[in-house]
Amino acid sequence: MLVFFLCLTMMLNLSDKAAGSTFNLTVPLGPITSQLDASVILPCQLYPHFNAQPFRVHWHRSDDVETTVLLYEGQQIQEASADPLYRGRASLVGDLEKGDVSLKLENLTLADRGGYVCFVKSETWYERARVSVGMKVVGLIPVMSYTEVGQDQMNVTCVSDGWSTEPTLTWRNKMGRGIDDNLVPKYSTDAIGLVSVSSWLLVSPSKSEWISCSVHLSDEEIKESRLLPQNTRPQTETPDTSGPWKAAFIIALILALLGLGLLFLSYRKEIGERPPCTGTEGPEKPANIGKSVERVPKPQMAEKSTNTVTPEMTEKSTTTEAQIIRMPGLDTVRGNAVQLTLDDKTAPDFLKVRDKSATCKDPGKMAAQGTQHPHVLCKERLSSHQHYWEVMDNATLAVNMQALQKRQSWYVGVCTSTAAVSKKKLPLTPQNGYWILHYQKGTGFFTNTETTAALSVASNFCKLGVHLDCDKHTLSFYNAGDGTHICTFYNIPPLKTFIPLICPGVKDGDGMYIGK
Repeated sequence: MLVFFLCLTMMLNLSDKAAGSTFNLTVPLGPITSQLDASVILPCQLYPHFNAQPFRVHWHRSDDVETTVLLYEGQQIQEASADPLYRGRASLVGDLEKGDVSLKLENLTLADRGGYVCFVKSETWYERARVSVGMKVVGLIPVMSYTEVGQDQMNVTCVSDGWSTEPTLTWRNKMGRGIDDNLVPKYSTDAIGLVSVSSWLLVSPSKSEWISCSVHLSDEEIKESRLLPQNTRPQTETPDTSGPWKAAFIIALILALLGLGLLFLSYRKEIGERPPCTGTEGPEKPANIGKSVERVPKPQMAEKSTNTVTPEMTEKSTTTEAQIIRMPGLDTVRGNAVQLTLDDKTAPDFLKVRDKSATCKDPGKMAAQGTQHPHVLCKERLSSHQHYWEVMDNATLAVNMQALQKRQSWYVGVCTSTAAVSKKKLPLTPQNGYWILHYQKGTGFFTNTETTAALSVASNFCKLGVHLDCDKHTLSFYNAGDGTHICTFYNIPPLKTFIPLICPGVKDGDGMYIGK
């Protein structure tokens, strides 16, 4: 009988141990919604509440098991295993002893939207569960325009970009009443999944002083624009019965205008074409005056004309239909200085990185770049407001004041967080998420646009100033010595996270330093 009870006790213990070796994962059924630049917690709980400290916890993207968000193994976080996109932004915030392996993501970007997998493995069992992250992104203020289509009718258009889901678009008159609620807006989705909405309607300017177009995801987050259509076409007049004096007055006015016109032509004929005011051949005409520059993807030089600049940055020219870019002065943008630190984990093997300095290890020969570009990224992520930093030669940092044009080659700029984690070595172009100013000895300064834009820089300088305006979507470069503006990219996309980068080149012994 004693042997029987001993056997029964052993069987019960084995049964309890077997039951304790299996578990399930509890996660939310629906998506967890957050906002751009905010933080979010992805819950994942073991049931029963086993101690998860000796287990392996692997968070990764649901569409790519190799995109590791966080790996916990050997009772510690394996930071080197994390994908660069999530390094420093992901952490375990639950009580592991109670089986809580929840993940926290900080500084959310648009690329963080989508599914994540919580994978937990013990010595004898494993489970996985999917958690989804949604992001509420409020789009841009609607842009309204109108076109005359008839004697007393106008086609008014409203467009708004950058929404996380399909927003509601509403037309209203000056009394706040809805206009034609039966209109169906048109939606489209861009390459990164953001939604654009557009709509149009016919209005009569005589029936409404102004109309408004509002776009929103909820009543608390409405983006609205107003427009006052003005008909410039001549209106049809009713027959005038006020008497013959009006007709006589109009005829006299026409004759007076004709007389003034004849006098003016006579005067022009008398004085002829006047010569230029200086010299027989006149002053040299600036090469770019009156010429339009493509909006994408060329950057704009200071004081050059273009017909595609946003209204708040332009001033009408009096001699052409072009517009002039007015960039902020260096003293103004220096007030937005930011501290930057280079991330040595993003550097190729042939670059030596130390805090804020990057140097080619073997400048005597061309380093084999392989599948990596010869640049290093900063740790900081910039997605809103203005930021300014400077780049210089390490020799300048040591008060030797060496001009950047003394180097063989280098480049400086920013890239998107999506481009930074790309597995492929893509061309460094704006289409691929890079906005860069290059320098190469013998060639000079040029941009990385699809059609290379050479830049004229008047003098040598030791420090390059870089100004990123995430609100106005511009990236500007300055001679930080005398404040001269070199060039500006104004096609920087909105709602993106940007990472500063520098390439010290592969043929110079001195490195390059990034700071403020």
